[in-house]
Amino acid sequence: MKSKDLYSLRQQLVSDITRAMGHPARISILEYVAKHGECYFGDLVNEIPLAKATISRHLSELKSAGLVQCESEGPKSRLWINKKNWEFARKVFNDFFTENQDKLKDE
Repeated sequence: MKSKDLYSLRQQLVSDITRAMGHPARISILEYVAKHGECYFGDLVNEIPLAKATISRHLSELKSAGLVQCESEGPKSRLWINKKNWEFARKVFNDFFTENQDKLKDE
């Protein structure tokens, strides 16, 4: 039995999203792109104090998770939040915390 077979789809989704968001640089990238609606890769390089290769690696994780989309425009790469997946991630987290709130024991 594969380890993925041990977990529900929701558990896998929460894990995938948190893995993609599991670094402060990625949160910074998401906040910047969300605040501006869209931007170019060069904007991130100018704003976030990390090497281009590092930003690119973090951006790749966010794109793989479907949170950010990218399109090449000649030598530039335009980025924006994938609103459908963003809303889905928000719902998954909201459901996760809401459903488990009742299970917390008072101390």
